Order: sequence, then C-alpha cells, then structure tokens
Amino acid sequence: MKNGFFLITGTSKGIGEAVAQKILQEGHTVLGVSRNRSDQLTSPNYHHLPFNLTDTSRFDRIMEKANGIVNGQAFDFLCLINNASATEPMGRIETLNPDAIEAHVMIGLIAPMILTSLFIKQFQDEKARKKIVLMSSGAALHPLADMSIYCGSKAGLLMFGQVVGAEQKEKAHGFEVVSIGPGMVETGMQQAVRSRTSEEFAMAGYFRQAYEEGKVQETAFVAEKIYEILQNQYEQGQYVSISEV
Repeated sequence: MKNGFFLITGTSKGIGEAVAQKILQEGHTVLGVSRNRSDQLTSPNYHHLPFNLTDTSRFDRIMEKANGIVNGQAFDFLCLINNASATEPMGRIETLNPDAIEAHVMIGLIAPMILTSLFIKQFQDEKARKKIVLMSSGAALHPLADMSIYCGSKAGLLMFGQVVGAEQKEKAHGFEVVSIGPGMVETGMQQAVRSRTSEEFAMAGYFRQAYEEGKVQETAFVAEKIYEILQNQYEQGQYVSISEV
C-alpha cells in the first residue's frame, strides 16, 4: 500500500479523526464524511464532505465525490472505513424515543450497508487492492444492559460483514472485508457513559472502573493499531480485535 484512497465516515472526532490523521501522515488520500470538519485534518490530501448520514436518499453525493477523487489517479489501494456511530439512545428499551432509535440505526447500521453497496458497485472493476472496514465493538458479541440499540446495531453490522465477505471471497478482484474491534477508547461515548449514574445507566459503574484501571486507550494508539490491520490480510469477514495486533 503506497498510494491509497480512504473514504472514512465520522471523521470530525474520536477514532475516525485519529485514523484519518494516521492515514494522512502516511501519505495517503482521505475523503472524510461527517457533519462537521475537524480542525486537526489540515493536510492537502484531506477532502471533506459535510453530510448527515441519516439522509440516506442523498448517498449518491458521497460516491460522486469519491469517484471525482479516484478517477484518473493511480491509487493502489481503495478502502471504505465505516466508522461513524451513535451513542444515544441509552436506557431500557421501553423508555427510548422511537425517533432516536431510528436515527441511531440509520447511522450505525443502515448507512454502512448502503455505503458498502455503493462503494463495491462503484469500484468493483478496479484492479487495485480493495477493502471494506466495519468498525465493530465488543458490544456486537456481548449484551450490555441499557445499550440494546447500540449492541443490536453492532451485532447486525458484524453479521453483515461476514456475509459480504463470503460474497466477495470467490471474486478475482474482490474486496477484502474485515470488522475491527477497537476495544475501550477515550471518546465522547466513553465520557458520556461514565457521566451517568447507575440509576440512569446500568453499566456506568463498569465503564468508570475500566477507566480508573487504565483499560481505556487513547485514540492515537488505537489508530496506529487500526492502520496495521488495514495493511494486513485476514479471512473474509473476520472480526479482528486491536489486542491481537
């Protein structure tokens, strides 16, 4: 991977911002898609598209922007990183607002599905190495009380990646598909769950204890590990924890 193009969602902060920074430092090109632009992403190789991922009817704009960057360039690696996610709503399922549930699932599950479909369709004939990355979570594997929407979206995304990986497996110039488990990372989500009382959020004590014990990692460290995973090859649809790298 010498000259890669990366389409990354959720680059305004957190893991997405840190991963974009790392990729840009390595000399690659990034198209970031998020509602707001990060002040940290100042490289001339960074392109930004302000976009609300709940507006699925306009996803063709994202691919038009991506194609405009890729067309005529000699990229040897094309990669979609479905990173954007949402924290809210949290709480017992019967207490949650239906609109908040819909918005969460749109961002965390439906948007990655649609973007993956469009990205594969757009670049399926390219001979360069190609990769679909789904940012997963331990919540895809373990039920966490008061996080039914988050866990459900992440579990659905993990299975989606496994199926798309199976579809791409036999293709001559298919896309690699991998789900990445970043572990506990110091992001807005972590701060939000730690700020709740145990009455407000059943897992608040668990997350506070993890933070106090130093188990929550900084985004820059996680970005280094994710970049290494991007370069490696895995079984199609595999879930890879950064602790394995």
